[in-house]
Amino acid sequence: MKSQPLSQPLHLQTYPFQRGSSRFRLRHMNKKAHLTLKHILIFFILAGTMSYLASHLFLFLTTWEGLRVQQIRVRTERPQVEREIRESLGDVYTQNILQLDLGLVEKKILAHRWVKRAKIRKIFPSSLEIIIEERQPLAILHQAGQAYLVNEEGIKLEALSLEITAEFNLPEVYPADQKAELSKEDWQIISQCLEALSPEERPSASIFFYSRPTNLVLKLGHEPTRLILGKDHFQEKINLSRSYRPLIESAFGPLDYLDLRFWEDRIYFKTREPGQSPEITAIEEES
Repeated sequence: MKSQPLSQPLHLQTYPFQRGSSRFRLRHMNKKAHLTLKHILIFFILAGTMSYLASHLFLFLTTWEGLRVQQIRVRTERPQVEREIRESLGDVYTQNILQLDLGLVEKKILAHRWVKRAKIRKIFPSSLEIIIEERQPLAILHQAGQAYLVNEEGIKLEALSLEITAEFNLPEVYPADQKAELSKEDWQIISQCLEALSPEERPSASIFFYSRPTNLVLKLGHEPTRLILGKDHFQEKINLSRSYRPLIESAFGPLDYLDLRFWEDRIYFKTREPGQSPEITAIEEES
C-alpha cells in the first residue's frame, strides 16, 4: 500500500517560551519558627531535672555500700608476697570502686621489692584483681656478714641466714668492698658473666667483684682454680679456659689461677703450691 502525498500542507502554530507563564506555579513556604518564653522555660525545666537526677545518681553510686571494695584477689607465686601486698592495700577496702585511683594502687604495689610489674583491673561491683610479675633472683650477695637474695638489678629481695644459702642453688657474689653498694652497671657485668656459663655451671659459681678497675674473678664449684676475667668478653675467655687449662695443667700441674684479661694475645697463670689451701682468699687487683 502506497502512501499518498498530502494534498494540503500541514500548518503548525508555534508559541514562544515565556518564563513564569505556566498555569501551575510552585509556592515555597518560608515559615520561620519563633522561640517563645514557653519554650525557654520548658528547656530550663528539662535541663534542671536532668542535672538533679544525674547528681543524685552520682551521689547514690559513690555512697552505695555495694560498690565499696570488699575483695582483693592477688595472683602471685609467693604467698608471702601476696600477704604483704594485701597488708599494704588495707585502706583500699574503705574506698568506692568507681572513685578508686588505680594509678595510686599500682604505685603502692610497685614499691614492693618483689614486684616487677603489676596488672590491675576492677571487677564490678566490689572486687579488684591484681596480677603480679615477680622479680627473679639472680644470685646470693654476701655483704658485711649478711647474705641477700638479689635480682639482676641488684635489688635485695630477701635477707637470708648463712645456713640456708645452699638451699637456693644460686651463684654467689662477694664484693671486694664490703661497705660499698654495687651499681646497676656492676650487676649488668655480673649478669653477663653468669650468662656465659652453662646451666650446669651457673649454680655453683662464685664471683669476686673488684672495682677500680672493674675485675671479676670466677670460681666454679669445688675447683680450686680461679679465673681472672676482667669486665668483658666473658664467653670468649671462659671458652679459652676450657680449651687451654687442661693443657697447661698437664704440663705444669694444678693451677692457682688463670689470668685471661689479655686473652687476645696471652694468658698468665700461677701453679698451686704444695699443700696450699683450696679456699679462696682475697686477690690483689694488680694480679
